[in-house]
Amino acid sequence: MTTSMTDLIAALCQHRYQFAQAVELQLSLWNGETPQRPPLLLHCALDEDDGHLFPSYNTKEIHYDKDKMFTSQLRQMMTSVYGGAEAVPSVRANMGCGIFPTLFGIKQELFADKMPWVVEHLPKEVLAKMGPEDLKIGDEFKAGLDHMAFMAEQLDGTGCMVYPMDLQGTFDTAHLVYGDAIFYDLYDDPQFVHHLLDLCCEAIFMGMDECLKIIPDSQSRIAHYNNLVMPRSKGGIKTSEDTSTLLSREHLDEFVVPYLHRVLEHFGGGYVHYCGSNEHLFEVVMNEPCAFGINFGNPEYHEMDEVLKRCAAEGKIYYGSIPKVESATLEDYFARYLAAAKVGGSSLLLLNYGCAKDEREETLEAWEKAARSVGVM
Repeated sequence: MTTSMTDLIAALCQHRYQFAQAVELQLSLWNGETPQRPPLLLHCALDEDDGHLFPSYNTKEIHYDKDKMFTSQLRQMMTSVYGGAEAVPSVRANMGCGIFPTLFGIKQELFADKMPWVVEHLPKEVLAKMGPEDLKIGDEFKAGLDHMAFMAEQLDGTGCMVYPMDLQGTFDTAHLVYGDAIFYDLYDDPQFVHHLLDLCCEAIFMGMDECLKIIPDSQSRIAHYNNLVMPRSKGGIKTSEDTSTLLSREHLDEFVVPYLHRVLEHFGGGYVHYCGSNEHLFEVVMNEPCAFGINFGNPEYHEMDEVLKRCAAEGKIYYGSIPKVESATLEDYFARYLAAAKVGGSSLLLLNYGCAKDEREETLEAWEKAARSVGVM
């Protein structure tokens, strides 16, 4: 690493107590306690002054290069450091959403202008003969684990965290492994689909267990996406159900519900992410006892006031961004959603919000005023 990078990491150590306090505030909310203040996951965009610290690398360059991967992640992590609120800075081996399917022997295609992607899928005749014993931690997954170990070593003592590689849900993983043919076999060969989903569960268990061995303090908490921290008492994992949004209620009940529960229960719980909108999938998450939170990739597709009220009624935390109406003041925007998610003296909301560096103090002041007006601070 360059001298400037070494100096930056040394400087992060001076903020470790601030990061630790942010962790505790988030964990208290997940654990059903009332935090001293509602956590705001604030991030501030980098500006021109940061350019000399962070060389820019494309997604193909970083895939197998630990220094470039770390530098790329540090660049993103600094947005939470600059936010200075309750976003906990964290990094990961950003290996793409096809990294867990590599346990089936699949190799991702690498691109300079976009994330890695699974282009070649395994045929049914191969998958039908596979058992859990055929799943292997291959070279690509090992490279990701090496990245994680290197990051953990470099960030030791800073209070910044390392989070797992991109974990897709069971059905999403099956879709990546087998391709679009899975949608036909929901009708034509459901027994095969169940076999494939069983294998995907085993791959998730195997791959995530390897990640957790490397992540410091993973027995007590797990970070996600450079802002969130979950306690292991709530499982701590994230599962993505993007492909599941394409399914009918009947197919969700048969091919998603039991496997989502199986994965979450295995780790003790977690939160569920999905892009798009599917009202039946939303009900699946609301009714899943091991899903302690929900995150939307497209909150603009949802009536967020109603979503937050429902989450509050079910005791689940909404984590993520929420669109702001341009005409609303920042204080009114914050107060509206803190109130919608309010339960007793807490708000079951971990709002991800971004602003410029010179807007930070104004943003924090508006958040505090909103929290006081709603009665959660």
